[in-house]
Parts: sequence; C-alpha cells; structure tokens
Amino acid sequence: MIKSIDSAMPLCGGYAIARCTLMSDTANLTNPIVPKPTWQIYALGGGWGHLNRALSLARIAAHSHLVRIITNSPYANYINTLIAQENTQILIQIIPPEASFQQACIQVQNTLLKQDYNCLIVDTFPRGLGGELVEVFSQLKHIPKVLIHRDLNPDYVVAKDLTNFVKQNYNLVIIPGDSDDLPFADLPNVTPTLPWLMRSFSELDIKQAYSCLQLSYPQEKPVILVSSSGQPSELQLFGLLTQKLAEILPNTIIRCLAPICPSNCPSELWVTHYPGIECLPAVDLVVGSGGYNTVNECLALQMPLVAVAYPRVYDRQIRRLKAANLRFHPASGDLDADTQKIIDLVLNLCPLAKHSTPPPYLNGAIAAVSSIESLSGF
Repeated sequence: MIKSIDSAMPLCGGYAIARCTLMSDTANLTNPIVPKPTWQIYALGGGWGHLNRALSLARIAAHSHLVRIITNSPYANYINTLIAQENTQILIQIIPPEASFQQACIQVQNTLLKQDYNCLIVDTFPRGLGGELVEVFSQLKHIPKVLIHRDLNPDYVVAKDLTNFVKQNYNLVIIPGDSDDLPFADLPNVTPTLPWLMRSFSELDIKQAYSCLQLSYPQEKPVILVSSSGQPSELQLFGLLTQKLAEILPNTIIRCLAPICPSNCPSELWVTHYPGIECLPAVDLVVGSGGYNTVNECLALQMPLVAVAYPRVYDRQIRRLKAANLRFHPASGDLDADTQKIIDLVLNLCPLAKHSTPPPYLNGAIAAVSSIESLSGF
C-alpha cells in the first residue's frame, strides 16, 4: 500500500496492470464510424477524492471522448458497477489498493507508456505519487498534459522543485475551485474554475433524494446525513456518530451514507448510494469530513456541514474548512473524544430547520472540459 508521496525509489517496468473496464474495450475503442479522441486521467490517492474528481470531469467529457481513469482508490470496484449502468465512454483501470508502493508505480508506467491517448490529465501530484511520472513524461513529450492543481504541502513543493517541474511539463494547469493562493496559481497557463461536482443542479431531484435515503417524500422531521467519504479506517467514527445521534435526537432522522455499513452502525440507519450529492436535497445537516467533495458539495447546495478534519499527507482539511467558515473538529484519533466533540457541534445547531430548496449553482467541470478541449484541439 502506498504510504508516502514522490519517493526517490528507482523506476522500472514489467508489472502487469490490474484492469477493470466499464464497457468492453472493443465496444469503446473500435467505433466503426469515427474513433473518439481519448483522454487519460491519473487519479491515484486514497479515499474518494481523486477518483470522484476524475469522474466528475470524465462523465462530461465522455459525450465526445473516450476517457480512461487509472486509480488505486479502495472504492474503485464499488464505483465500477455503478458507472457501468450509465453506459458511458469511461474505462476505469484499477491498481489494487493493497499493491506495494513500487508495484503501483510500475503499473502506472506500464499503463501510460503502452496505451494510446490524445491528452494526459494528472490529478494533484505533478510528478505522480512516487515520482513515477518523471520517466513517463520524458517519453511522452508529444502528448498535451494537464495538471488538476489542488492544495499541496508547501514543504513537498519546495523539496521536489515542483514549480519548475510544472512549468516545464504541463501545457495547462486547472484549479478546480480551491483558493487562488496555491503554489502554482501565478503561472501563466493557469485556468481557475468553480468546483467540480458529480451532478449539476439540473440533475438533482428532491423525490429521488428521499428515495436514496430510503425515506418517503415529504418528511416533516429534519434529516441528518452522516457521510463517510474518507478512508475505510474512518468508518468506525461515522458509525458511532450515527448510533449516538440516533439515541440523542429521537425526533430527527439519521442516516449513515457509506459504501459498506460500519460495524458499529445500526444497519437500519445505513444507506449506500453513489454519487452522494444526489442525497443532499433531502438533507438538513451533513456530518462528514473536510475533504474536497464533501465541502464543495455542501457549499454548492448551501447545506450546513459539521466536519471532522482529518490529517492527510497532502490535503490540509483544516485550511479548507476555515476558508469556508465551517464548523469542524480536528480528529485526534481518540474515537470517543472525537465523537463527543462532533455531537456537541451538532447539538449547538439544534433544533434543525428544514433545509430549503438550494439555489441553482454552476458545475466547474463543464468549463474544465472546454478548456482541455481548447488545448488539445478536440
């Protein structure tokens, strides 16, 4: 399992990639009329964030492109089944999350060097998680490259001289709704957009949202959604929060949204649905993490959020939550203490008012696709 970013390990090849496609390769790659231009997205990293952001871009681009996403997210297999139902031009190439650091780097190199595509899009890590993209880029100078620029630890940026690396290797840098004081924000080829979301406003439906939460429409009681969207190891906290909130707030409907039911969560309170944003129109308060997707989805729908700010190697959740002026508690690792802190923040907001219909919002992924198409010529 990958535990560090951009190590100095030697790079080599020869390890077969674990691949899983949403449609058959033949169905996507041998269009008898006009082959579609292909975009390749690098979306390695734990949790939902990188994969979800890649999919928010891919599902819009897939109207006119074949999009491949390489990921090691532990949720990739779960997403595979759901995305396949949409019959999209999206292929998910899975590196098992249990693969070693070296194995993952080798699989990335083999995939990117042996397949044909017209544009390479890299999420967050300019050199790749293990520096494996340095060798790849030296052999793909003819391929346009796009960096999805997220907040990065300043020490990492300096240690790897990332500003110069980005200048030399990327044709376009897109900031998907994060703050404008990011490390590469002043480069001349930077394009900012609004946050990228898995659903645009017109795609949300209030009745569907209640159905996703296994609730009848409408509901007079307020609804709290406990959203477990981070690392699998964090499920225990959100399961306990669901259990405690249901005990403390008997006149409030509590639901835990997670790909699998936490062992300590009452099964009747657990739901699984993707993408989670489709549930939000039925919700009056979200309890979740301070990750990119959770925060930006709540902001777009003007949804109250109480967040657990988790430490990440690269992503500074506290910084994001402070910038958005949201209520949060920094995770301490003490399950009981963290649970009580979050419950206290929730109780400070009670009694909850029913959330009104959110105003229309714009999905930044649409503008991002246009910018990449302008760069690559199609």
